[in-house]
Amino acid sequence: MKKGFTLAEVLITLGIIGIVAAITIPGLIAKYQKDAAVTKLKRAISVINQAYKLSYDEVGELPAEVSKDLGSREYFDTYWAPYIKIHNYCDMNYICGYNSLQPYTQANNVKSSWYPIEPRLRTTFSTPDGFIYVILLGTWVDVDGGAKKALYQIFVDINGSEKPNKFGTDVFFLSRVPEDGGGVRPYCYEKSDAEVNENCSRTGVGECCAEKIKRSGWKITNDYPWK
Repeated sequence: MKKGFTLAEVLITLGIIGIVAAITIPGLIAKYQKDAAVTKLKRAISVINQAYKLSYDEVGELPAEVSKDLGSREYFDTYWAPYIKIHNYCDMNYICGYNSLQPYTQANNVKSSWYPIEPRLRTTFSTPDGFIYVILLGTWVDVDGGAKKALYQIFVDINGSEKPNKFGTDVFFLSRVPEDGGGVRPYCYEKSDAEVNENCSRTGVGECCAEKIKRSGWKITNDYPWK
């Protein structure tokens, strides 16, 4: 006589399977999301770095005072546009899908004061692979001496306007390095480990998170402020 499972045994087995799945599946999903974010970040850096190096080799790095006089769009059209594929210019926040003028959140969950769309001061555009880049004009005025100095920041939103729009999760800071054609690197590349870890933490702003990922061997570690 063949023996089968009783209903109680089947229910117990299913319950155990459900508990194991509830424990393991969220972790697997989180790992997949983290790995995907790192892959996209590396690609975004590669794309914008290649564009910058091509521009640097052909036209060099524009002095801060000259780029300020050119204006954001002319600066971009001369020094960036010929070297990168552009899907859309984001002259208004809704063109690229942002539902507000200040859509970003810091790693510490404080709303960021940054405006990604500000045509007078920066050029924001999307690429065919779904990234949104924000390239700063490159200058600010030193109120003490009146001199124009360079701002080399670049933002990249690796999933376009889709949420969470959070520093360190899908929005990352990069930096142009004009010395000897240094290219584009993660922002905070010149800072100490302590400074990077403090900034890219659950109590920090999150500007240094791309650099933290890089220093961790292109991995998102357990102490990373993920979502």
